[in-house]
Amino acid sequence: MFRMKVLGILAVAAMAAGPAGVAAQEAFDACTVFTAADAEAAMGTAAAAEPINPKVKRPKVVPACTYTGFKENKPVAATAQYKFARTDAEAQKAFDDARLQFQTKPMYISGAEAFWSAKTGQLNLRKGRTWVTISVGGAKPAERDIDSAKKLAEILVKKL
Repeated sequence: MFRMKVLGILAVAAMAAGPAGVAAQEAFDACTVFTAADAEAAMGTAAAAEPINPKVKRPKVVPACTYTGFKENKPVAATAQYKFARTDAEAQKAFDDARLQFQTKPMYISGAEAFWSAKTGQLNLRKGRTWVTISVGGAKPAERDIDSAKKLAEILVKKL
């Protein structure tokens, strides 16, 4: 059991290191795939991007994007974090290991595999060698909305 957890953690770490491997080959900015319009559709309110400091050079690979707003006078956010594997099989293994690590609820998203983790308040979506972790709602996992995350996942899966 301990060995499986360690292997799962290593697999997730390898997936997280994926964008660094992509950086040497091609540029990627999560905010070009996940737009403010997508966030507004999921959150049901106006969404603002994180401010960009013009004095700081933007990295070649930006794996995460967050938009914020207010709904019923409470702060909400929509976040999409992209991870890439070298192969479909590597992505599948890491995704399956993560699914076993958390108590999950399988989700049906056309054209991709997905599960919801209530513990983290995140929807995990995998298509090919790309894995996207999506959260929509408040800062605490219990404040995040599964239906809004699913709506956003259905928008983003078409762009993968």
